[in-house]
Amino acid sequence: MIFSIEDDAPIVRDLLPDWRARFGAAGGRLELEIGCGHGGFALGFARAFPDRALVGIEQRRKFAAVLAAKGARHGLSNLLVLNGDARLLAPRLFAAGSLAAIHVHFPDPWWKRRHHRRRLVDDRMSALLLGLLAPGGVLDFRTDVERYAREAVIRLEEAGFRNAAGPGRFAEAAPDEIPSTRERRYLASGEPVWRLRLLKP
Repeated sequence: MIFSIEDDAPIVRDLLPDWRARFGAAGGRLELEIGCGHGGFALGFARAFPDRALVGIEQRRKFAAVLAAKGARHGLSNLLVLNGDARLLAPRLFAAGSLAAIHVHFPDPWWKRRHHRRRLVDDRMSALLLGLLAPGGVLDFRTDVERYAREAVIRLEEAGFRNAAGPGRFAEAAPDEIPSTRERRYLASGEPVWRLRLLKP
């Protein structure tokens, strides 16, 4: 089932919405965050880059509603938050080759074998992410789980992504990187975060 915050339902029902009509000029640089959580990255991004548009897809209805309300309260017209499963929504919302960047931060690794089908970075989703990005588009992937990161880099490179740091290598944090709410805790404690910066050739 596809969910959305009530006011945004017409966008979800539409196939491939007109993002320039929704966002204005910012719609020319469209980015996607999958799994917004408490919204630290989405809010920070929308404030830092008013000339870009970010669509956030969050599966937990309460989190999506709270984040959408915060964005509206702060007047962030370049941020749209939708509630639903990105596997279902993304192919309906975005044309192939239309995204400048996709952000995936701290996805659930779903360790149990019977839950592997729920993993965000599987072969099918990896191919979908690659297809949605424009040539030169960036997949910004971060996790606190080393094993998941090492499995993800192999899978994503095999799917066709080019690793900006070199095959199998992890990226350094960029000086202007915007952390998610969860990532701030790791940065404060000094715990490692495993980053991938992958490009569509």
